[in-house]
Amino acid sequence: MPDFDEASATRQQAPGLHAVDIDGTWAVGDVPNGGYLLALILRAALSESTHPHPVSTNAHFVTPPTAGPAEVHVDVVRTGRTIETLRARLVQDGESRVEATITTSTLSRTSPVEWVGPPPEPVAPIDECIPAVVDLPDGTHVGLLEHVDLRLDPQTLGWFSGRPAGQLSMRGHVRLADGTQPDPVVLALAVDSLPPTVFGLGRLGWAPTVQLTVLTRSLPAPGWLTVHLRGRLVRDGWFDEEAEVYDADGSLVAQSRQLARIRVT
Repeated sequence: MPDFDEASATRQQAPGLHAVDIDGTWAVGDVPNGGYLLALILRAALSESTHPHPVSTNAHFVTPPTAGPAEVHVDVVRTGRTIETLRARLVQDGESRVEATITTSTLSRTSPVEWVGPPPEPVAPIDECIPAVVDLPDGTHVGLLEHVDLRLDPQTLGWFSGRPAGQLSMRGHVRLADGTQPDPVVLALAVDSLPPTVFGLGRLGWAPTVQLTVLTRSLPAPGWLTVHLRGRLVRDGWFDEEAEVYDADGSLVAQSRQLARIRVT
């Protein structure tokens, strides 16, 4: 089974053109996970950037790709002294599958925090959380969880036994099963690695992401990541989801916001 570095590797074919192999095991059902697809795009974009870290990634998921060969096309929009803007597209069979705008810069783990807002609701300790399983109650196989060690807070896991909590909330701890330590590319995977918050309303089934923005706030410390998901509104088959990711030192290292659809199987 390929590790994360292998599964998200890119091969430069020419300036701005990278070959990738989408690994079908990093998926929910037969659809590759959105955070995994972002990792592929970020690998290609960072290899073209004069700055080492993504600080803002804004992705639109146009149509789901399938497992197999694909390409990432990268264009540099503007290069500055401290930031650079790039456009990247994941292309398969001649069709654009994911389109992203990425801002890169240089991040540090030791820079001082000037202000921080109130912390979110606490997550249960890792040894009190429940390991996620690869098969959901509706029969969906989540191959992603063969690669991601996910421990879910019991207070947000009632949906699994038919007793949903009745709110858009999901919390847990995440690390890669292969031992890969977190970095900004892993953070893009982490924000999309928990079950959708609409499961908390008992709305199980595929919840495809339409748009996802990831803000990388710091280089993460080694160890477990703690992820808080919450949403504000479900309407007309759409729901929103915000994530905050904290590293093993308790530092806020990533935030995200996404818009997704509800498709009940």
